[in-house]
Amino acid sequence: MRPAGCQREQGFVLVTMAVSAAVLFGALGLSVDLGRMFIAKNETQAFCDSAALSAALFLDGTSTGITNAQNSVANSINRWNFGTTTVTSPTVTFATSSAGPWSSAPFSAVGYGFARVTASAPVPLYFISIVVPQTSQSITASATAAQVALTSLPRGLSPYTAVSTNTTGPIFGFTVGDSYDIQWPQYNGTRAGCNASNPDKCFVSPTCTGDIKATKAAVVTNWGASNNGYWGGSSNTVIEQEILDLIQTQPLNLGDNIYPVLTAGNKASQAGYLDERATQDTNRVDNTVSAYLASSHNGRRLLPVPIVNPLDSTHTTVIGFGQFLLSVNSTNNYYTKTTNGNDPFCAIYAGPYNVGSSSVGVGGTTGATRVKLVL
Repeated sequence: MRPAGCQREQGFVLVTMAVSAAVLFGALGLSVDLGRMFIAKNETQAFCDSAALSAALFLDGTSTGITNAQNSVANSINRWNFGTTTVTSPTVTFATSSAGPWSSAPFSAVGYGFARVTASAPVPLYFISIVVPQTSQSITASATAAQVALTSLPRGLSPYTAVSTNTTGPIFGFTVGDSYDIQWPQYNGTRAGCNASNPDKCFVSPTCTGDIKATKAAVVTNWGASNNGYWGGSSNTVIEQEILDLIQTQPLNLGDNIYPVLTAGNKASQAGYLDERATQDTNRVDNTVSAYLASSHNGRRLLPVPIVNPLDSTHTTVIGFGQFLLSVNSTNNYYTKTTNGNDPFCAIYAGPYNVGSSSVGVGGTTGATRVKLVL
């Protein structure tokens, strides 16, 4: 027989092992629940991040933009619970700054460039509920995205310009829906009556209908016959890439003097490439900005350009950026058909340039924005 002391020791070991096992399995269970909560938090945060970015892309200063932003969140394909469960009832609010106030339905959408998405996920608890009378834990995440003003664009601009002597952004004196020169008609300073007070007499063909007298006078006085607002390449291959792919052969910053890179833009191929870009859009019908933006489109007819102010014969300053809607006709050859070497290229001002969006943006102070997470 074993001594009684040994039996008592064996009994103690069994009790100790039983208690340790209970603690071990409890800790393991706790780690499973906590780990699941951690994963759910990351999944919900990822949903909010992507949804906020998507919502901010749609904001364009109109109620339609607010609606489109809300719909983009509601239609998000991101899920939680290892990609198997839809995030239900996320909230979307909007503001004009990160400080708020935040509203789910702003009375006026003008200036609203911030979107915040908040969402929750009910994570079931399997082991913690043994200790605490709780069977689930709500995990909440939130993200804020905004259209942040840009002062520099290394690529993405077309090789044209829009001219304004109004330096106040984000629209620089343009009127949404009006037609403006993105490349001016031929100039002849010897034409009868041609002077800064009567700039229309200086152009061989009529300018576009939206440009005002002050703008025409600035072009006539400071550009003359040497420039027409084009700053792209001269070979057809480069022109094609600049118009269709927006390769932008050099960076452009707010305040830059673009005059040294302005070149004669009279290549016949330009009109064909503008038409080609326009026909790549899914909307090849609407020639008003409101109708175009309200209908299905992919943004190919929106042409981003620098907005410039001709100051003197050697200085033309970049004052901002904007987007212009290319016109179309029933035969998909609007620019080829309506222009020759003397005519301007006209496009309809659509609004500020929001990089990566198929719509227009709020614009900030520079007329160009990029959407990013800010909170």
